[in-house]
Amino acid sequence: MIMGNNKHLVYVLPYLEQGGTEKQALSLIEEFQQRYQVSLLAPTGKTLPLFLDKQLNYTEFTSWDRNFFRGLRELVAGIKAANQRQSLAEPLCKRIDLIHVHGAHELMIPLRLLFPKLPIVFTVHGYHGASADISYRLACIFANLWATRVICVCQTEYDILVKFGMNPAKLEMIYNGVPTPILDRSIVDSLAQKFGLNPSNQTIIGTAARLSEAKGLTYLLQAFARVANDKSNLRLVIAGVGELEQQLKQQAEDLGIAKQTIFAGYVNNLPELMSLFNFFVLPSLQEACSLACAEAMAQQKAVIGTSIGGIVEQVADGQTGFIIPPQDVDSLAEKLQYLLDRPELVDEFARNGRKRYEEYFALDRMLFKTEDLYTRLLN
Repeated sequence: MIMGNNKHLVYVLPYLEQGGTEKQALSLIEEFQQRYQVSLLAPTGKTLPLFLDKQLNYTEFTSWDRNFFRGLRELVAGIKAANQRQSLAEPLCKRIDLIHVHGAHELMIPLRLLFPKLPIVFTVHGYHGASADISYRLACIFANLWATRVICVCQTEYDILVKFGMNPAKLEMIYNGVPTPILDRSIVDSLAQKFGLNPSNQTIIGTAARLSEAKGLTYLLQAFARVANDKSNLRLVIAGVGELEQQLKQQAEDLGIAKQTIFAGYVNNLPELMSLFNFFVLPSLQEACSLACAEAMAQQKAVIGTSIGGIVEQVADGQTGFIIPPQDVDSLAEKLQYLLDRPELVDEFARNGRKRYEEYFALDRMLFKTEDLYTRLLN
């Protein structure tokens, strides 16, 4: 890349929780801090220790959802301080050269007012819930006014943004990428023991998602209940946390599948847990480019996903898995049974999925395209 190693990149996030936005930003920081000065501005959160482990310059500001005026003041003060910060390794590198905002379009307003000529990159990570359309419209308005370039993480998001008024000249489509997993067998064995999983005599269906309405897990439980009858060796593993945890656990009880369903919670070593799955299911009702889906494909897992957002770009229907309509319990149960009856097809889908991952969703591809964008903006 042309970009010199004295450049100063600043990442601004609206939260540091346990989602895909944080994972993607962490991957970018981990790569680029090897060559550039990197600073992070974000509210504190559950994944802050992962960022601090990278030994980067971090400044906290209060989440705007909690206290807008205090958060605004702290963000302004933090970005001004970052603009004067010196790196011990690069004492001549002080001024900010580029700001990359993730997930929250409103954060661009004070940044652009403070730095009218600085390149600002904004990544849209997808909006969910009843207000998604409003969020997309506002993102387009804000980004048209204040962003230099806008990254969308799949073609579906690109099309949505254009539909809601985004200037196509500002758009860059860069698929979310995940690293090729290097598994720790001791952790795999520990997780298998912890959750009572034994791939040698069990068939394990798995998913990883926030336990929220947008992820459609209620439909997965209903479909699993239909195929789990008289199959004592069948297991469903749900990795994730969220507001619907108790409700989903009660649903599993009501459906009579509680003993076969493992709610794993938040798992730090998700690749090791995924390695135990026979195949992966993503029953989302709203989704951009799913990191969990890409991680499953990187692990050579067949995938059943819904015809929502970027899932249709990740899963090649009939080649790497199946695409089904959202909220369709009949279709999901049918495809689950189809794969349970055809382990050789699961293996074929898995091999094809790994090839598709390498072609489109490998971390190296995302990093290369992002750095190429940075270089073009800075030069």
